[in-house]
Amino acid sequence: MSPLKLLLKSTVRGRINLQGATPDQLADLDLPSIAAWPIAVDGKVAALGQVFEISDGERERWLLSGDLRRCDFVGAGMRDGEIVADSSVGDHLASRMRGGSVEVLGDAGSHAASSLRGGSVSIAGNVGCYAAAPAPNQTRGMSGGELIIAGNADQWLASRMRRGLVIVHGRVASGCATRMIAGTVVICGQIAAPLGSSMARGTLLLLDPPQQFLSEGIVGFTNPSPSQLSFLPLLLEHIAPKLPEVLSSQLSASMWLRSMGDRSELGLGEVLLRQLAEIGEGGSISAS
Repeated sequence: MSPLKLLLKSTVRGRINLQGATPDQLADLDLPSIAAWPIAVDGKVAALGQVFEISDGERERWLLSGDLRRCDFVGAGMRDGEIVADSSVGDHLASRMRGGSVEVLGDAGSHAASSLRGGSVSIAGNVGCYAAAPAPNQTRGMSGGELIIAGNADQWLASRMRRGLVIVHGRVASGCATRMIAGTVVICGQIAAPLGSSMARGTLLLLDPPQQFLSEGIVGFTNPSPSQLSFLPLLLEHIAPKLPEVLSSQLSASMWLRSMGDRSELGLGEVLLRQLAEIGEGGSISAS
C-alpha cells in the first residue's frame, strides 16, 4: 500500500507548526479525522486538511510534498512510523523524537534532531545551527538515536549531546560538541575551531582533520598521539556503511591520533584524528 500523502497547498502562507501531527498519533484515524487534526499556522489553529491536500494511504508511512521550508516540527515527538519529506523543511525537524524514521530529501533549518531520544533521522542536504543540541527550553541535547547529514552543518552541532550517533558527510562550523557529555560524532569533511569546548566525555572522529590540528593540536586538548583503541574496529565497522564510499574504503588503511580534553574542565572527551597510512614492505604501516 502506498504511503499517506500530504501535499502542501500553494495558497497557504505563514509558518506551519506540525508538532503533534505524526504517524503514530494519527494511526487509528479515518481520513476525515486526519483532515480535521489541529495544527498551527502563524500561531493560529488550523486543520491539517486546510493546509495540505491529503491522499489516503498507509497510516504508518507519510510522504510530505511541496515547498516545505515553512514547515516546522516535522516528526517532532514521534514514537513510531516513517516520514519522508521530498524537499527542504523548516526548523525543529524531529525534535524530541523517540522512535521511527524521518528522511528529508533537502535541507533542514535550525535545531534539527534537537533533544532526539531515539529513531533515525537522515538529511540529504545541509542543516542549520543547533543540530542534535538541546531543544528550546531543554537542557539536554541528543540523548539517543541516529542523525545522518549528507551535507554541511552550521554552528553548535551536538552541543550538550548525551548519547547516540551523529555523522556529517560535509563541513561543520565552529562550536561542535560544546559541553558534550557522551555519544559519538563523526565528521567526514573539514571542521572549524573551536570544538569540544567544556567537553566532559564522548568521542569525536575527524576523518579529514585540518593539518593544523595534526601539527599543533586542538585548543584545550592534549597533543595528538598515536593510539590503538579496542572499541575502534567495532565502531568503524558500524559506521562504514553510513559514510561516503571513498572514505569507507579508506578506513582499513588509516592510522589514528588521539587527543583528550577539554582539559580546562578536567574532561575525558576524546578526539580521534585520522591519517591515511602507507603499507610498506613486510606489512609495516606509516603515516602518509
